[in-house]
Amino acid sequence: MKHIVCFSGGKDSTALILWAKESLTEFTAVFCDTGWEHPITYAYVEEINQTALGGKLITLKSAKYAGGMRELVQIKGRVPSAKARFCTEELKVFPMLAWLKDIEDEVTLYQGIRAEESAARARMVKREWSDTYDAWVERPLLEWTAEMCFGKMKEHRIKPNPLYLLGAGRVGCFPCVLHSCPEIKDRVVELEGISGTTFFPPNYIPPRFQTGFDAKSGKSIVWAKDVFRYIESVDEDQLPLLPQRSCMSVYNLCE
Repeated sequence: MKHIVCFSGGKDSTALILWAKESLTEFTAVFCDTGWEHPITYAYVEEINQTALGGKLITLKSAKYAGGMRELVQIKGRVPSAKARFCTEELKVFPMLAWLKDIEDEVTLYQGIRAEESAARARMVKREWSDTYDAWVERPLLEWTAEMCFGKMKEHRIKPNPLYLLGAGRVGCFPCVLHSCPEIKDRVVELEGISGTTFFPPNYIPPRFQTGFDAKSGKSIVWAKDVFRYIESVDEDQLPLLPQRSCMSVYNLCE
């Protein structure tokens, strides 16, 4: 039986690595590189590789989209969205499936998924057979809280990804369309330029701030630069799109 632990550089997967070190005799940690992670995350992944994994981390990349997220968006002609998360499938799931096919043994795949993250994840079970992966899938942290993950890191004297201290709620796939993260402006605009499409739905901000126009539909388009300009111009009569926090860290990690 081969034990495969999924690692992304976030709090949950880091806690999962530490859980595996405590609970499994042997395991292989795997990182699926989208080519779109924050430089801080890449540095953190390598730090964990050296300090906790003895330099044995396996890094997988898409064979079809060797250029990662940029090439994927260019070929697809659109950016991913909450309703079209093709990036996860193409850059993480498929590379993992291709790699697993070469393993001539039974496999248990460990995922750092927690129930409190979403209603969909709350419906998941701790252990089940996956036809997709042709393997058992276990989720040891399913009932854990975020605080428990950070607590496990503290117990092992492992610091969390520095992006959490900079205000990130999630750190994978920077900048993911499903979460906010610091310093994302240039990269969001870059993806829009590659694809010719926008991250944002119509009327995301007041029409007077929208500069794009779709000739086919005859409707205005909200570009990322429009959203950023709107956020920077909000006054007392406008609600900001991004909540203000007393602490930069979403998880109150400030010291």
